Amino acid sequence: MSAWLKQYKLLAGGAAVLGLMLLAAAGAWEWQANSYGKQLAEQRTEWADQLRLTAEANATVIRKQQTDRLVLEAHLAALDTTSTEKLTHAQTENDRLRREYSAADDERRQLRIEVILARNDAIVSAATGSSSMGDAASVELSAAAGSAVWDIRGGMISDRAKLEYLQEWARAVRAGE
Repeated sequence: MSAWLKQYKLLAGGAAVLGLMLLAAAGAWEWQANSYGKQLAEQRTEWADQLRLTAEANATVIRKQQTDRLVLEAHLAALDTTSTEKLTHAQTENDRLRREYSAADDERRQLRIEVILARNDAIVSAATGSSSMGDAASVELSAAAGSAVWDIRGGMISDRAKLEYLQEWARAVRAGE
């Protein structure tokens, strides 16, 4: 019996050691799981805080961009109004001059333009034998040509106003970027 008792004691001691090892492993497992759980909870909190801060920063940037856009739109609307008023005034003045020219008698209806020739043109004209008008001369236009002058002037006024508007618009947009 003593051999059987020795084996039983040895087997009971082995089972006790195995039980203690399993108990230690389970305790370590539980402790480690609890530690990782705390770390994950902290990381989740930090992640949520970082998301909140990022969202707040983005909202601030978006509000600033919206404010800047509204300011730019207001400036462009004012520019549009001003440019339209200038163009309308210039066209009205051109129409007034055209009507005044049309209503004049034949003597005053002739449109005279002072012409100044470049010195090189006078030299070339003299060399070729054609007559020269001199350094300053007056040229009379026909009635049709005189009317065309008002059309050309109106087109120039319109084009200049549009060009000034577009340049100012480009400056405003570039400054708003």
